[in-house]
Amino acid sequence: MTDMRSRSRWLITALVAAAALLLAACSSGTASSAHSSGGVVTFAEGAGNSPNYISPMTAGPYYSVANSSDFSYAFYPPLYWFGDHGEPILDESLSFATLPVYSDNNTVVTVHLKHWMWSNGKPITARDIVFWMNLLSAATDPASPSLGSSSAPGPGWGALVLGAFPQNVVSYTQTGTYSVQFKLNRAYNPTWFTYNELSQINPIPQNSWDRLSLSGPVGNYDSSAQQRMPAPASDGLPAGSYVPVHPGTATSGALGVAQFINTQAQDLSTYATNPMWQVVCGPFKISQFNTSGYLKMVPNKNYSGSPKPTISALVEEPFTSDTSEFNALHNGNITIGYIPRADLGQRAALKKLGYSFAPWYSFSDAYMLYNFTNTSVGSIFKQLYFRQAFQSLVNQPQYIKDFYGGFGTINNGPVPGYPPKNPDESPLEARGQVYPFDPAKAVKLLRDNGWNVVPQGVTTCAHAGTAAGDCGSGISAGEPLTLKLLYANGSTALTNEMEAMQSEMKAAAGINLQLSTETGSNVFGTTLNNCTYKTPCNNWQIADWGAAWVYSLDYLPTGGEILAAGASSNGGDYSNPTNQANIAASHVAPTAAAEIAALFKYEDFVARQLPLIWLPNTPYQLTVYKSNLKGLLPQGVYEELYPQYYSFS
Repeated sequence: MTDMRSRSRWLITALVAAAALLLAACSSGTASSAHSSGGVVTFAEGAGNSPNYISPMTAGPYYSVANSSDFSYAFYPPLYWFGDHGEPILDESLSFATLPVYSDNNTVVTVHLKHWMWSNGKPITARDIVFWMNLLSAATDPASPSLGSSSAPGPGWGALVLGAFPQNVVSYTQTGTYSVQFKLNRAYNPTWFTYNELSQINPIPQNSWDRLSLSGPVGNYDSSAQQRMPAPASDGLPAGSYVPVHPGTATSGALGVAQFINTQAQDLSTYATNPMWQVVCGPFKISQFNTSGYLKMVPNKNYSGSPKPTISALVEEPFTSDTSEFNALHNGNITIGYIPRADLGQRAALKKLGYSFAPWYSFSDAYMLYNFTNTSVGSIFKQLYFRQAFQSLVNQPQYIKDFYGGFGTINNGPVPGYPPKNPDESPLEARGQVYPFDPAKAVKLLRDNGWNVVPQGVTTCAHAGTAAGDCGSGISAGEPLTLKLLYANGSTALTNEMEAMQSEMKAAAGINLQLSTETGSNVFGTTLNNCTYKTPCNNWQIADWGAAWVYSLDYLPTGGEILAAGASSNGGDYSNPTNQANIAASHVAPTAAAEIAALFKYEDFVARQLPLIWLPNTPYQLTVYKSNLKGLLPQGVYEELYPQYYSFS
C-alpha cells in the first residue's frame, strides 16, 4: 500500500514549489475491462440510519455518512474527492479541480476548476464556488443564530471549528471563469489546509439555487460584500480570525438563500419532485425517495467525470433492524448488504446463494461521548480520575471476541490504526492501550478520590470537596454514580456490547448505567445539537451513535472537528487549553516533520486525557455482495460509495 502521508506531502510540497505554474487537468478514471451495462444495484442502508438531508451544507444533527457519502455525494460531490482505491488520500481524477496551488508563503491558495457541467447543461464555474463560500460564511457567522441547530434559521455547518474554515479566509475572489483565489489570515500547512479546509467546499448551482423561494426568480441574492476585520481576542476566537464587520447585515442576502435551501432540504417528501434537486453535478440524480429512507437514483447522463455510470439504477433500502436486513439478504433481495455479527456462522450458506464476503474497513475511530455540559453529571465527567476509571472498565478485547466475530482492533486514542502502520498514529497509540481493561485499577482510582465503592451496589461520593482524596469540584456528598447511556438501536452486536458494559460496570465498581435506545439518526441529532456550557443539554449524559467517527470532512486527523472547543461535532463540548494549543500547532506546522510531531503531541495528550470513551475499532460493516457485481472493491476508506464503477459480469 502506498504510504498516504508521504504521497500527500509530496503532492502538496511540489505544488508549493511550483506555485507560479498552472497544473494541467488529470485524465478522469482508470482503464478497465468492459462489463455488461444495465441492471439495478440494491444497497442495504444501515439499520436505523437512513438519509434525511440532501443538501451538502449540513448542520450538526444531519452530519452523518448516511447523508453525505451514501447519499448527497452521488448528486453533489465535494470539490476535492478523498479516497483513492481504498487509501485515505486525495483522488484528483474524481475532483472538480486540479490540485491547489499555494503561494506567498502559503497565505494564498488558487484553485483551477476543470471544465465540467451541471446536469442542466450550464458550466460549473468559479461563481458556483463563490456561491458556496457566501452561504457558508453566512451560516458560520459567529453572530448568527444559525450555528449547528436544525431549528435555527440557517443550516449551520457540521464541520464548523471556530476560527477555522471559512473564518480563516480573509477573502475569496473569482479570478477567472474557472479560477478562485483564497487569501488566508496567516500561513498554514498546505497538507492540512487542502485535506481539512478546501475539503469543505462543494460546488452548488448558483444558476438554480440562488433564490429566496421555490417560485421566485434566480438572482444574485448571495453576493453581499463579505467585508471582514480581525476578531479581538475577547470574542473567544483565535487571534487573527476574521468575522463580518456588520454581522447580520453584510451576509443577510446569503443567509436568506441558505435558509431557503435548508427549508427545502428538510422537506423529505419532495426530494424526487423538487426541481432544484434535479440540477446535479454528480454521476447520479434522484428518481424516487420516501420519508422512511427508500431511495432510487439513476445515472446523470450529463455527468462530466469518468467513469460514467453503467448500471440503470442504485436503490438504497431502509431497514429497522439487522434481522430484517439479513432476512432480505437471505431472500436474495439485496445486491450489497452486510452480515450481522451474530450471524457470521451463515457465511457458507450465503456463499451458496451467490454472495461474496468483504469486511469494510474505514479510516475511522469508535468512541462514546461524555456530555460535559450536563448540569447533573458533567462535574463527574470533568474529573480525569473518573474518566480513567471508566475507560479501565471497557473490555475491548472481549467485545471484539464475543460480539464482533473477532473482526476489529483495540482503540487506543483519537487516530485509528487503520490502514496498518498508519504513519499518523503516534508510537504511544501504536504500542497498545494506555488504559487497558483493569477493574481493580478502576476501583482503586474511585476509592482514592473519595468514593465509597460498592461492587454490585451503588457507589456514592463519601468525601465531597476539592482537596486530594476528595471527589472533586461540583460533586456533592452522597451523589451516586448512576449515569444514563443513550445508544443507537437496531444492532444486536451494539446492544450486547452495551449490556455487557452495564453488567461489568455495576459488578466491579458499582457504576449504574441506565440504558436507553433510539434510532442512530436520533442519537446523532441529540448529541450534535450545539451543547455548550452557556446552553447545556440535559437530555443526554453518555451517548453512542452506533457508528464510528469517519475522518471526513477533516481528512487529516488533527482533531479540529471532534475535540476543538466550540466545534459543531464536539458533541459534549470538551474544552482544554492544552488541547486547543496542540490542535492549532498541527494546523500551522511549517514543515512535514513539524506537522507529524505536532500531530503526535495532540493525540498523545488526548489518549491520556480521555475526553472520549474509546471503543473497539471494528469494520464499518461485514459486507456481502452478489458475486457477479464488479467495481465494488476496494470499498471506500471514508465509507463512501462509488456506484459509477458498478457493473454486472
